[in-house]
Amino acid sequence: MKALQKPFNWLLTFFNVGVYNLSDQIDSLVQDLLLNGLKNQAEAIITLSQSIAHQQGIIILLDTFKCLFMLISLVFFFVTNQAIIKQSFQWFQSKLKQVYSFLKQQLKTKS
Repeated sequence: MKALQKPFNWLLTFFNVGVYNLSDQIDSLVQDLLLNGLKNQAEAIITLSQSIAHQQGIIILLDTFKCLFMLISLVFFFVTNQAIIKQSFQWFQSKLKQVYSFLKQQLKTKS
């Protein structure tokens, strides 16, 4: 389960620079503390890392909702402004045709 969670978290937090997953480093630190006989500190670190993992899950969920709402608002924007967008594309297409015909005429006269 943990092996599947890391790529999924990475995928969802691709654009969120503030969330880091440090579980591998924490696991090795806990093992080193247990080997040195510092069980209380290792347990405190385990508790803190679990709390951090829970908060990262909440952040990922909130980022997912934010992305979903942003996509819904973009779709709503395009639906409500469909006529204006279509008109803008037609204007842009006509300008490209004008530029193409102008360049074609300029290249013909120089040849």
